[in-house]
Amino acid sequence: MRLVGPLAAAVIALGSLTACDTIQGVSDTADKVKLCADAISLLGFSPDMSDPQKALEETQAKAKELETLANSSPDENVKKALEEAANGMQNVNSAADWVAQKADLAAKVSSACGG
Repeated sequence: MRLVGPLAAAVIALGSLTACDTIQGVSDTADKVKLCADAISLLGFSPDMSDPQKALEETQAKAKELETLANSSPDENVKKALEEAANGMQNVNSAADWVAQKADLAAKVSSACGG
């Protein structure tokens, strides 16, 4: 009968660990959802084409923001998709180039984010 006390304590401790794991999983999912929403918002950026140089600079600034998000992603698939999108934005020769490729990059990020 003396074994019942320590056994009950072990079961309670195991239950607490499982609850902590669940809470951490929910937190990770919430973080991923926010990160993905921020990334999709950045990818939805449409530069003002009336000033091509300013549009290019704004596009590249958004790419830096996307790169920062990629570096903060704990999910490797999301990180890779965000890095690819950031590279795509940074390596455009014009804002028009960005407009032409953003749908493809947004689809890749959305897929990596589970959408």
